[in-house]
Amino acid sequence: MTAITVLMAAAAACTKFEGDERFVDLPEPPLQPWSIEKAHEWYNAQPWIVGCNFFPSTAINQIEMWQSSTYDHETIDRELGWAAELGFNTVRVFLHSAVWEYEHDSFFRNIDDFLTLTDKHGIKVMFCFFSGAGDRVDRCQIGRQLEPVAGLHNLDFKGDPAVIDENEKAIPERFDLMRMYVEEVVARYREDERILIWEAWNEPGTASTREDVVSELLPQAIQWIRKQNPVQPITVGLHSPDLAHAGFGQIALSMSDINSYHSYSPWEDLYTDAGVPLVGMKHFAMDILAYGRPVICSEYLARGGNYKGTFQNTLPYMKEYRIGAINWGLVWGKTNTIWPWESAAGSPEPEWWFHDILYPDGTPKYPEEVEYLKEITGVL
Repeated sequence: MTAITVLMAAAAACTKFEGDERFVDLPEPPLQPWSIEKAHEWYNAQPWIVGCNFFPSTAINQIEMWQSSTYDHETIDRELGWAAELGFNTVRVFLHSAVWEYEHDSFFRNIDDFLTLTDKHGIKVMFCFFSGAGDRVDRCQIGRQLEPVAGLHNLDFKGDPAVIDENEKAIPERFDLMRMYVEEVVARYREDERILIWEAWNEPGTASTREDVVSELLPQAIQWIRKQNPVQPITVGLHSPDLAHAGFGQIALSMSDINSYHSYSPWEDLYTDAGVPLVGMKHFAMDILAYGRPVICSEYLARGGNYKGTFQNTLPYMKEYRIGAINWGLVWGKTNTIWPWESAAGSPEPEWWFHDILYPDGTPKYPEEVEYLKEITGVL
């Protein structure tokens, strides 16, 4: 029995007797996820979902991607065209509440423009609202963002919800602002067929320092989306594996319509160069599939080093099990994700790019890899 079913059963079992002053009305039972049958009906109507996490190469973070002064129509158009040439039909894209808060109208104009461009290239969008532990309000300001530093991976990614003060304390007064943000975005696009899926939260298990925020807002964020009755399903991207935050995983798996996970390992188990066993993606993928819902791997691909994930040793298996496959990165840009997470500032360009596929001019780093992608996605 899922956590939601337990809650509903408890609500149904409570009966108010007249004169019972101790009775306290329970809140409305939570809105339910799609049935497994409806989820599969939706999923079976889709092509095999394959694509990438997308930032234009000129944006170091979500704010720089969406704010009016740096929104880059031309680069987005060009790079989405390259994605389509690889056979990608989906991009996963992070939004940010700060741009909605400070540049409300242009935020929506830019989303409208972005969706026009994705549609032009035959690509659908998976929009993600929140991530990890959220972030400090003073870090989430529009305007000039940090400049990239060679060797430093994803230097200025912005967490969201922006509900933490400079003393690392949660600001409950901002929680309702986050609700307004999510509800307005979903209400505006709830029937937009260019949007494939809504992701309420990315990797809530990486929130070890802000479990209070995630515990409070993760289930609420899912419900904020669901209250708008969107035609698109809802998911939460689970970090793999995350036994330390199994509770967050249970919320995600109980409340999502479509389940999604992240794994940067190859499909099969193997050993690193140092002889350390590396647990393959297949274990977590099979665990998630066992819940009976359609599944998307919304982050994968970490070449070389201790990770050894490639398109060639993951994609065939995800295609076989009809797991959606959305790798991290397309074009080497300001996020500098060609370097691994632990890379040091000033490191030279690695022989094996960690993420990403293309140089900024569209040239592939590994031409044989691009040919493989075109073949497995069916554009050759």
